[in-house]
Amino acid sequence: MFGITLSISAMLTVAYLFVNFDKAFNPKVIMELIADGFAGIVIFTYPHSGELFFTIVFAFWIVSMGALYMSSGIANLNDKDSLPLYLLTGIILIVLGFIIINYTSEDMNSVNYLIGFAMIIYASINNYLYFTKKKEV
Repeated sequence: MFGITLSISAMLTVAYLFVNFDKAFNPKVIMELIADGFAGIVIFTYPHSGELFFTIVFAFWIVSMGALYMSSGIANLNDKDSLPLYLLTGIILIVLGFIIINYTSEDMNSVNYLIGFAMIIYASINNYLYFTKKKEV
C-alpha cells in the first residue's frame, strides 16, 4: 500500500508540474517527487521485501521528508513566518524516522502506530501550509 501511495504521489506531482509549468515552482516539489519516486521504485523492485524492509524504506522516506522540510524552510527567504513550523516539523519527522529505524523485532507490533503518527503529522502540516499559501494568493 505504501508503494502504491508513493507512486500515485509521484504521478500527481508530475501532473502538477505539467499543469503549472509556466509558474515559478518550489524546489521542494521536485525533491519530494524524487524521494517519492525513488522509494516507490525500490519497494516495487526489491526482491526480498518483508515487514522490516518496508519499515526501513518508510523510515528513510520520512527522514528525507524531514530534512526536506528543514532545508526548504531555511531556503525560503520570502516566508520567514513559517520558518519555525518548517524547522519543528523537520526535526519531528527526522526523530520519528530514526526511532522507527531503531525499532527492535520485539517492538514491531507498535511500529504501525508510530508510522501512523508520522503520517498524520506529515499530512496535517502539508495541508496547513497548502491552505495558508492559498489564502495569501
